[in-house]
Amino acid sequence: MVDVERPPRVDIAARKQLLAEGLFHLIGERIVSGELAPGARIRDSELAAELSVSRTPVREALQRLERIGLVMMYPSRYTEVSSVTPDQVETAHIFAGLQASLIVRLACPRLKPGEVRTVGRLIRAVAADVSDPVSTSSARRAVIEYLAARTGNALQQAVIDEASLALARALKTHEVPVERRPSVISACAELEDALQRGDADAAEQACRRMYWLV
Repeated sequence: MVDVERPPRVDIAARKQLLAEGLFHLIGERIVSGELAPGARIRDSELAAELSVSRTPVREALQRLERIGLVMMYPSRYTEVSSVTPDQVETAHIFAGLQASLIVRLACPRLKPGEVRTVGRLIRAVAADVSDPVSTSSARRAVIEYLAARTGNALQQAVIDEASLALARALKTHEVPVERRPSVISACAELEDALQRGDADAAEQACRRMYWLV
């Protein structure tokens, strides 16, 4: 009798979780980009048909997006993309800066030389044009997401993964005040230098200045 190797069994629950995760980010990025603008209505049946998936993971993704404030769900009717208030923008800015500072501290001693060079290029992109809020916000997001994946702390990564879309939308047009721009630019240079030296304390403080929290 020939022993035929069987393919590994697929964990159905894990597949569903991955699908819901992917939909969470897909729909969330549409909201962040403005493709789904505030007030836009999302019907899970239509979205499921568009993406060729069942309604269940779509609903799960929308429920998760509601928890972080990107949508409002009206049961048995539709889901609506929420608006962002000035107070939410300021709250998001402070939260992002504090979380970014912690991420920098955690990641600093773990970075390999090649990773330091990569994040250095990302940091320089933040300083490249601080007068452009969209460019600055996108560049900062790239820095923090890169470092968050290198903290070695699963809980911290989970926090950022859950909040990143809400922060990206709230801060995508958040302008660096004119009087703060020189200090933000110098903070970027200080952050890159601190990471190169492996100085977590200095890196954390530079990151706070990058978000003008100090």
